[in-house]
Amino acid sequence: MRFDALRRTTTFRLTLLYGLLFAFGTIALLGMVYLRSAGYLTQRVDTILNTEADALLHSARPGLRERLAQELRLNGSERNVFGLFTPEGGRLAGNLAALPAALLKSSRPVELPPTPEFPASARLIARRLPNGDILVVGRDIEQLREMRTIITHALNWSGLLILLVGLALATVLSIAPLRRLRDLQSVARDVARGDLKRRMPVTGRGDELDVFAGAVNYMIGEVERLISEVKGATELIAHDLLSPLANAALQLRRIQRSDDAKPEALERVATRIEAVTERFRAILRIAELDAGQRRAGFCTLDLLEVVVPIADLYQPLAEAAGVRLLVTGERGASARGDAKLLFEALGNLVDNGIKFGGRGSTVQVRVGADPTCPQLIVEDNGPGISAAERGAVLQRFYRSERTRQVAGSGLGLSVVVAIVRLHDFSVTLEDAQPGVRAIIDCRPGGGPGASRGMA
Repeated sequence: MRFDALRRTTTFRLTLLYGLLFAFGTIALLGMVYLRSAGYLTQRVDTILNTEADALLHSARPGLRERLAQELRLNGSERNVFGLFTPEGGRLAGNLAALPAALLKSSRPVELPPTPEFPASARLIARRLPNGDILVVGRDIEQLREMRTIITHALNWSGLLILLVGLALATVLSIAPLRRLRDLQSVARDVARGDLKRRMPVTGRGDELDVFAGAVNYMIGEVERLISEVKGATELIAHDLLSPLANAALQLRRIQRSDDAKPEALERVATRIEAVTERFRAILRIAELDAGQRRAGFCTLDLLEVVVPIADLYQPLAEAAGVRLLVTGERGASARGDAKLLFEALGNLVDNGIKFGGRGSTVQVRVGADPTCPQLIVEDNGPGISAAERGAVLQRFYRSERTRQVAGSGLGLSVVVAIVRLHDFSVTLEDAQPGVRAIIDCRPGGGPGASRGMA
């Protein structure tokens, strides 16, 4: 695994960035400690120097030299500096061989490096006596300089160590995401080659890669479903539409050869061609709905307003078929959708109930009683649908052996499924004992399982 690939990952960059921020924070903290500690110690040394200089300054002039010698004997000449010089810089007393030029230019304490006369760093202060002589008082600050060196090294090494540790952590933490990305790329290549059974690996941690993988897996599943439906539709079109078209063409040839064209024969040909045309219209309608082009009309609507018009449109059809149509429901259950599309879906379900329920049956259309769980329900007490076929009838062109003699394209329920999927709802077929109950659950989130049959 190349470092160039690792350093391009977001994990590597973020970890390194956090490491840099932590390093800067540590350096800032140590720098503050350094400044405060060094400043405090320096100020304390300066206070001591000023106190000693003021005390010696007020000593009697004849005994100043003896006082300096006494201070050196008591405090030691290795850690303390005392000197008395003439105005011209000539040495009169003390352990300081020469008057530093820096003291003549500043009245504040001055820090000097080690010299042959005093082999240690010292901080000195000068005071001018009334007679013009110059008094110099100083202290060894080697410990202060050592502390500064220690803190400076700590700053440098801690910053370098944090950077190295951050780099190592960034590398280690980037390996696993990079491997997952390689796995995702491998699956993507297989899917691009046509293997729609592959799915992106999901670890279950719920991180951004899992969210991405879940979204891609859903997309692959939808693509697989659509391709499967297209493939199945192509095969069924070739099987179901070729026969009536060939039959219509054969009858037209017979009519062409016949001297007397009977209206009944022409009617049969027209009926077969109209059946084919109806199927193609249904196919185009499903394709339009699957393309998701009808969301412009979505709004929050009361489901009772979708159910009530069903009675006006389908009551005459139900009476002609000897079927009792009941429309019930109460206001309060609402959902976001397209009223015309939901009406179309309900109409297809009611049309199937009237068509397959049989004379003397009852078809009931109602809104679910629970407003918190908005549902549109179409139920009949006809022969129903077997448990094995409830999932199959929602597929395009499916016609059971029992209903093949009934006129229709086999696409009515497919239109219902397409409308439900467009709304991100779900549709379920249940056993009504007797009959079948179709339930459209109008709560968002039914997309992946938009259609299912239940025993």
